[in-house]
Amino acid sequence: MATSADYRLGEYPFPRGWFAVAQAREVGRKPLTVHYFGQDLVLYRGESGRVVMLDAYCPHMGTHLGSGPHSATSLSETFMEGDNIRCPFHAWRFGPDGICNQIPYHDGPIPPQARVKSWPVEERYNIVFAWHDPEGLEPDYPVPDFPEWDDPDYVRWDELVFLADLNHPIEILDNMSDVRHLDHLHGTRVIAYENEYAGHVLHQRQTSATADSPGFFGPTLTTLAGYVGPGIAFGKFVELGAAEIICVTPIEDGTCRLWQTAMVKPPGDLTGEEAKQYRDAVVDQFSKGLLEDAEVWSVKKPATNIMQMPGDGPFRQTRMWYSQFYNPRAKAGEIVGRVAGRHFAKGMPPFTAEAAE
Repeated sequence: MATSADYRLGEYPFPRGWFAVAQAREVGRKPLTVHYFGQDLVLYRGESGRVVMLDAYCPHMGTHLGSGPHSATSLSETFMEGDNIRCPFHAWRFGPDGICNQIPYHDGPIPPQARVKSWPVEERYNIVFAWHDPEGLEPDYPVPDFPEWDDPDYVRWDELVFLADLNHPIEILDNMSDVRHLDHLHGTRVIAYENEYAGHVLHQRQTSATADSPGFFGPTLTTLAGYVGPGIAFGKFVELGAAEIICVTPIEDGTCRLWQTAMVKPPGDLTGEEAKQYRDAVVDQFSKGLLEDAEVWSVKKPATNIMQMPGDGPFRQTRMWYSQFYNPRAKAGEIVGRVAGRHFAKGMPPFTAEAAE
């Protein structure tokens, strides 16, 4: 297993950004335990409906807040009290801000150290996203917007589709600049391609010829894809009328979890259950493509050094853009400035409106 240091990404083992940590339907009044960023965490839904994510271990004696399902505290009506949670061992109560606000057998001041980290979270698109920042700063960019979610012509996804637990997330990121694998792994015939780097967003634009296997669409497919930060990727498939989300969340330094799903604008003659079946077929097709990659990622040697050919695509620039999230925020502008703008692969025409047509 190669780590972030092995890839020479920067000062931190885990990057700054928004990451998927749970399906929204999974988070209820009963604490949900998860493990990401090398840490044990608990998620729960407060009485107000708010989703809360806290570090898992009580500062009193190290009890996991999601443990002890048979303790008197866990079985009591005050275990989940309002938007608070109690430790199952001694019933210390923690608010959604992570601060202990009651110790049932203690009348004096509560020590200021009696607190756990509370993580910024957002619940959107039936997904719970958490903000991770090794510097402990507030988010400096939002969860990406998917305007199709509010478009009544689209059939929304129900939830993310879990695909695999894999090696370092940089190996997945490399797909964003690896134009040649599209032909040789997926059988795609790419006829125009480019990357663009702008702040916290990476763009991948391509046109593929599909005359031999049109599938759901016509003779070409225009794809507008990219990353918003290091943990959320998007794909807009123009002729198909589909919007895909891919989520990549670090588990340990060197491993990550991969999810994917999509929403689709079905043909006008499809309604109700038929439209959902059409959406599911598109999601399955997208999943199949990513699983073809995962078959390779899961057994390949870490690409800590790429023997890059001029026609491969801008791997170096993509990794440079990505490294901004593994370094202090103050360095991000200078790092992105080294690669900002459009980049191409030798022998591959750049993406243009004419190429898309």
